[in-house]
Amino acid sequence: MPEYELKVYRQLAMWQARIPLAPTVPRELRVDETYNWDAGRFAHLQVPARLLLGGDSPPAARQAVQIVDAALPRSKVVVLPGQQHIAMDTAPDLFANEVVQFLLE
Repeated sequence: MPEYELKVYRQLAMWQARIPLAPTVPRELRVDETYNWDAGRFAHLQVPARLLLGGDSPPAARQAVQIVDAALPRSKVVVLPGQQHIAMDTAPDLFANEVVQFLLE
């Protein structure tokens, strides 16, 4: 998370609620390290999916979205310009507009 996002994040009400959850982070990272991705498990899903990607997201995030998009038959990637991982907090109107647009489709 770039410094400007972290600054915004620390000012949100949820920041204080997240601090007590910090001990869960190592467990979550271990799951990430051991998860075995199998794209074929998702090939049968016919549920529409909208994948939101920040336009300023780092390469690893872009790659992850591309992998998920390729695995889901009815997915669509929408890029949120100038955003990274917490667009729902740094650009709530942009984020909400994309969610509402998806729900109306």
